[in-house]
Amino acid sequence: MDISISLGSNIEPFANIKIAEDNISKNFTILKSSNLYLSDAEGFEGNSFINQVILCETQLPYMDVIQLLKKIEKKLGRRKTKEKFSDRKIDLDLLTYGDLVFKDDKYEIPHKDIEEYAFVLVPLVEVMPDKTHPKLQLSFKSLLAKKSNFSGKVKKLD
Repeated sequence: MDISISLGSNIEPFANIKIAEDNISKNFTILKSSNLYLSDAEGFEGNSFINQVILCETQLPYMDVIQLLKKIEKKLGRRKTKEKFSDRKIDLDLLTYGDLVFKDDKYEIPHKDIEEYAFVLVPLVEVMPDKTHPKLQLSFKSLLAKKSNFSGKVKKLD
């Protein structure tokens, strides 16, 4: 099963993204990694974030993938806060899980951030441009072309 995972950090971001990717590679086969992208903090005053999306392969059920990502976050020192927007040592989100469409009280697949934030969609397009968003029935590349109302900008880092 092909899955996509977003990685984000604004506390020692280069080191924490690298450590998170190393931890992910111990549990999944990484097929492709996007470049790193710089984006402003959203919804609060804070340091800029570094973001990345990786395309992986797994045989694990989607809930096991989510729990594993939460375990990696905890291992790397992420502390849960009540604020939706805050500084993050690491933030890992399962964006897509094959063509699964799922929603409950806590999780949504495909992840809603794909439609809301350029720092998620831009690197996602880099790793899977022609993949169809299972709910919207648009390729991620087409979705990006249609989106003009993103708040904040993203800058590809060399």
